[in-house]
Amino acid sequence: MNTSVMKMLGKALFVLTSFFFLCVLLFIVSSKLFGVRPIILWASKIFTEYEILIHEEASINYFPYLEFDAKNVVLKDSDRIGSDGFIKVNHLEFQINTKKLITQQSVTIKISIDGFDVVSKLNDVNSTDLGTFLSTNFDIEGHIVGNLEIGASAESWSELNKNLNGTLEFSLDNGLWKENDIFYMLRRARAIYKRDEDPEYTNKNIKQEFSIQASGNIIDSVYVNDEFKMKMPYSNINGSGTINFSSMAIDYSIQAIFDDELKSALKMTHEEFLDFSEKPLPIRVRNQSGSLELRPDIEKIFRNDVEDTLNKQEERLKESIRKNLIYQ
Repeated sequence: MNTSVMKMLGKALFVLTSFFFLCVLLFIVSSKLFGVRPIILWASKIFTEYEILIHEEASINYFPYLEFDAKNVVLKDSDRIGSDGFIKVNHLEFQINTKKLITQQSVTIKISIDGFDVVSKLNDVNSTDLGTFLSTNFDIEGHIVGNLEIGASAESWSELNKNLNGTLEFSLDNGLWKENDIFYMLRRARAIYKRDEDPEYTNKNIKQEFSIQASGNIIDSVYVNDEFKMKMPYSNINGSGTINFSSMAIDYSIQAIFDDELKSALKMTHEEFLDFSEKPLPIRVRNQSGSLELRPDIEKIFRNDVEDTLNKQEERLKESIRKNLIYQ
């Protein structure tokens, strides 16, 4: 590479670096003159399709950590006139290791969200289509509240989403699947395993509202939810699984327990009802191309059968030993 090209690259790098630090300096001066809140609102309008409103005083520090602290934060869709916002946060704390970013060109962040409130309801200016917001095909309505703490460290911004670690707990109330027939999907998974005919679709008079409670750890951008609880009319669904935040891949193993009222409402046979009552069938829940897919959880079914067999053998052995001791 000749000297003139090296000089041109050097000048370009100098200009880009100068422009970056000029932008940072401009942001610092503007935030000091006008406050943090209008600058955040302006930046969110320019660079995203959403508006970030901060209704209480916010504070910001720059070195050695870029620290942002705000209360009563609202995210609203810029296109929805009259919207009060569909995501509300009681207390938001955000931190970037500025010194490490400048000296080592690596990114280390921490985010704490104490009390978030999300409303997802179609055709409502004060809510959002949650499926679209999360880049999935899930057509969901509901009200979600919870807490989130995450941290990440990586060599570049693009690598951050693969290294998220922290905790997440949330609950969803007044939930409603707009397209998926959950009862049908559960019964069809059982029919596949039993090699029965597909069940009938659920009568539309049977409401499929639901609520969810979940908590767990985030490990390398994978949410590990060891205790998943979901309630639907006359039924309870329990299980565990994972959500990969990088790909939004869902992988859960669940068991559905139906009350007696559903047996007649869904026109279930006695044999089918047993698989959703006395000994619930393990069902695998995954998303394929953004859509939910329910299948029999063959691995867990096999493991449960092995455990049952071993337990029965153990009981028989104990009974045999007991009888031998009696007759001795």
